[in-house]
Amino acid sequence: MTLFELFGQAPVYFALICILSVLAVSISKSGFGGALGAISMPILIFVMPPKMAIGVLLPLFLITDVWVVYLWRKWVHWRFLVLMAGFGVTGQLLGWLLFDYLSDRVLTGVIGVVGVLTALNYGRALIFLDGETGAETAARMMRRLWVRAPLFCGLSGLASFVSLTGGIAAQVFLLPHALARQAFVGTMSVYFFVINIVKLPFYAELDLIRPETLYLSAWLLPVIPVGVFLGRWLNRKMSDRIFYHVSHVVLFAMSAKLIYDVV
Repeated sequence: MTLFELFGQAPVYFALICILSVLAVSISKSGFGGALGAISMPILIFVMPPKMAIGVLLPLFLITDVWVVYLWRKWVHWRFLVLMAGFGVTGQLLGWLLFDYLSDRVLTGVIGVVGVLTALNYGRALIFLDGETGAETAARMMRRLWVRAPLFCGLSGLASFVSLTGGIAAQVFLLPHALARQAFVGTMSVYFFVINIVKLPFYAELDLIRPETLYLSAWLLPVIPVGVFLGRWLNRKMSDRIFYHVSHVVLFAMSAKLIYDVV
C-alpha cells in the first residue's frame, strides 16, 4: 500500500500522527539532546510500515540536525563524540548487512521491547537508589569506557539504522558521565548529525527514500521550526528531571502499544 492510499484511509488522523512524530524529533533534538526523539518512530508506525516511516523521517532528522548543531556548536565534548561516532558508524554497517533479514513485524517488536526496557530501567533507577553521587558514577563509567562505548554506541548505530531509535542506547552511554547539560545536548546533536549523514548512501541503496516519502517529508518541513522553538523554550523553562520523567512515561506507553499490536 502506498503513502497516498494510507493517507486516504484517515486523512486527519494520518496528518496528526505525522505532525506529532516530527514535533517529538525537533523538540527533543533542539532542547534535550534526544530524550524524546526515540518515540518519533513508534508514533509514525501507527500510520505506516516501519521501513516506509524510516524513509519519511530521515530527511527530517537531517534538516533538524543541521539547525540543532548550529545552535549547540559551542558545547561539544570532542573525546566522547569521536568515540561515539566511530562505534556508532560501525553499528550502522552491521545494520545495513542485517536490514534485509528484518521484517516490519520484527522491527516493530524490537522498537517496542527496547522502549519498554529503557523506561523500566529508568523507573528502577529512581526507586532503588544506591547512594552513589553523580561524580562517583561518572568516575566509574570512565574506568569502563572502552567496554561501554563499543557496546552501547554500536547498539545505538544499529538501532539508528534499522529503526531510527539510536538515541536510547546513546543516552544509556552518555548520561552516566554527568556532563554539563549544554555539553550533553551539543555532543548528542553532532553525534546524530554524523551518523544520519553516513546512513544516506545505504538507505539509497536499500531504496528506502522514494519520491512519495520525500513528498511527505517536504509537507512536514514547516513543523520543524515550531518544534525547535518549543524545544529551546522547554530547555529554559523545564528541569531535566521533570522532562525525563514525562518522556519515559510516554515512551513506555507508546512502546507497550507496539508490543501489543505485534503480539
